[in-house]
Amino acid sequence: MSAAAVTAACASVALAATLGVGTTDVGAGNASIDACDANGFTETYTTSGGLVTAVTVDGLADPGCEGGSLKLTLTDAAGVSIASAGPGTIPTDGDTVDNSLTLSTSPQPSSSAVAGIRISIEGP
Repeated sequence: MSAAAVTAACASVALAATLGVGTTDVGAGNASIDACDANGFTETYTTSGGLVTAVTVDGLADPGCEGGSLKLTLTDAAGVSIASAGPGTIPTDGDTVDNSLTLSTSPQPSSSAVAGIRISIEGP
């Protein structure tokens, strides 16, 4: 473990020790997070032998989402994760045409089992 990691670990333990075990206060908060794409995007599935092998996300705002890290999760009818893909970096280019990104799924679920998708973009 590097010296920086040890220092960070010790600092977090020291910080936790100052919180006190007997406190009854609960904290919460929220803040707005700006979206890189105001009008959303679409996805298409690539299948082979009835299995979803990849997902292409189209309509990624250019330049708003360029350089961001995209991840996705495929879910079944109960909302349970059955596959994921990414992260993948949204391409950066010199135009203002919306971008697309294709990511391979792992594992490769049956297309009939896929009922939903969750897509997240971190950054840019």
